[in-house]
Amino acid sequence: MTDEKQINEAGTVVDNTDYIEAIQTLKQNSVDREKYDALRAENKKLLDSIVNGQTVEVPATEQYRDVSEIREELFNHEHTNLDYVKLALELRSTLIAKGERDPFLPYGTQIAPTAEDEEKAEKVAQIYQECIDYADGDPKLFTQELQRRTNPSIYDRIKK
Repeated sequence: MTDEKQINEAGTVVDNTDYIEAIQTLKQNSVDREKYDALRAENKKLLDSIVNGQTVEVPATEQYRDVSEIREELFNHEHTNLDYVKLALELRSTLIAKGERDPFLPYGTQIAPTAEDEEKAEKVAQIYQECIDYADGDPKLFTQELQRRTNPSIYDRIKK
């Protein structure tokens, strides 16, 4: 932002402040009022319980299996497509929860994931999860739905 004020030939002050940029900066650095109020209410509840000597139940965090256990099961055993993808998604969510690299993203000495890569990795995981939900435990139905969702249609192939 430029906060320069200049005096033009007529003697009036010209304000060169970029108001749109200032508003966008404020929006980026602001918190939604509802989230703020909810957090303040939670903090007040915690402080009141400390002052009154009460205990507060902390919601249990999601428990994840050991990464090496998931990898061993994923890579060293035979699975249906359904079971394999379930394990792959479990491995991905466990790694992400522990702050490690997302296995659906490209990494290498000369490559780093972009925002577009992250979007696509999330989309792949979402499609896998939707196919798992659709199949409801049936491996054949899972494979059929996955192929339907990922293979280009006959019309797309004809256009080329």
